[in-house]
Amino acid sequence: MKKVALSALAAAMISGVASADALTLYSDPKTGQVYTTPAEGRVEMGDFIDAKTVDMADREQESSFSEYKDAMKKYTNVKSKAKTLEFSGTHYLGYTTAEPETTSSTKGRSSGFEMRRNYVQVKAFFNDKDYARVTFDTTKELASSPGVDAGEEQKTPQGGGYADVFVKYAYLYLDNVLPYTGVEAGIVHRPWIDYEEHNSWHYRSFNKVVLEEKSTATEAGVDLVNSADFGVNFKTKTEDFSSEIGIFNGEGYHADKVAANQENDSKLSVEWRLTGHLIGSGKKLGKNDRTKDTYLNVSTMGLVSHNHKDNNATIGDSAEYDRTFYGIHAVYNQPAFLLAAQYIKAEDDVRIGTGTDAKYDVFSVNAEIRPFTDWTVIGRYDDYKREDTTAAGVTTVKYEGTKKIAALAYKYNKNVTFIGTAKYVDEEKADGTDTGASKDVYMLTTELKW
Repeated sequence: MKKVALSALAAAMISGVASADALTLYSDPKTGQVYTTPAEGRVEMGDFIDAKTVDMADREQESSFSEYKDAMKKYTNVKSKAKTLEFSGTHYLGYTTAEPETTSSTKGRSSGFEMRRNYVQVKAFFNDKDYARVTFDTTKELASSPGVDAGEEQKTPQGGGYADVFVKYAYLYLDNVLPYTGVEAGIVHRPWIDYEEHNSWHYRSFNKVVLEEKSTATEAGVDLVNSADFGVNFKTKTEDFSSEIGIFNGEGYHADKVAANQENDSKLSVEWRLTGHLIGSGKKLGKNDRTKDTYLNVSTMGLVSHNHKDNNATIGDSAEYDRTFYGIHAVYNQPAFLLAAQYIKAEDDVRIGTGTDAKYDVFSVNAEIRPFTDWTVIGRYDDYKREDTTAAGVTTVKYEGTKKIAALAYKYNKNVTFIGTAKYVDEEKADGTDTGASKDVYMLTTELKW
């Protein structure tokens, strides 16, 4: 009887199979005998399954595993020398209607669907911290001047024609090359814009940060700085302080799109961001959940770019200029709201004194209010001015403008957010006439992240 009981017990422990036909056994501690029914003085040993049931369950499990292996043969294996591959995507899809404040035979209302950003990204991790990243971007927006029916303007990523596909980021990241500091090398983040988009202005889906606004810098549509460039960027992160300091070509990752944006010589751009995290949270930088976390950050940012771009590529050195900007930024966030503000001064200094220097004053403030779960009310106000100084020393206001934004966002789920936006741009020249950039814009946006 002992042998039978022990055999049944071993079979049950090995298989771990539960069955409705399990048998409860009892033993007499004095005699060691095993019984199938309870009685006074008998101790319950537990439930046991007969060997036949165990064998049948094992066969069934083996058969199911065999079917699983056959099914897996239908899928394609992914091979990589990296430890882990991480795929992700971010897509900004929307509908826009823009009404210029001035109309003519060539400029009127524009409406249409847009693919404002279409990022597809892969990270190849060599360990838990070091990785290579490549991000592809596809963009197709309405013409930058609403209503333009013809011309090269509509044959750009921001205009008509086919959507362009290009590499936005392509870099190697190595962690802790210095204490608390990692480095990106390749087509990398520039120090400021990525920080602002992840900590202060979270709505690149319908409007850029003020430093990247094309109307902020010139009527010709040249931004003060963009988000990526060829170079190296050292990124430091502690609980109370973070920074990014980099050396770049200076003209941006899409400098080859326009001849006037080409790199001119070997002189490079030095750019930086220094941030004090006044109530901690610096180690969570870029990963803060603004609906749950509280943080207060104060930053200064700057750029010194020699031989930045050509105003006119056919002129040569007489049109080359150096660009500098300096700014300060503060943001306070708690689960109920966010408030941020910044002030920037910039200057374009023509290298040979036959051209026109330019100075810019830029101010921007934005806020979020979160009255209900998954709902956010958004507001923003930009104010900017450009002054030009000729070689003869005459200074005039080239233009000045404002942008007002109001928006309402609804987070449908963790992957999808819907946003409705109204934007009002008012820009005038020194003589009070419109620059052609003034317009009222209404947008519906879907943010998709996976």
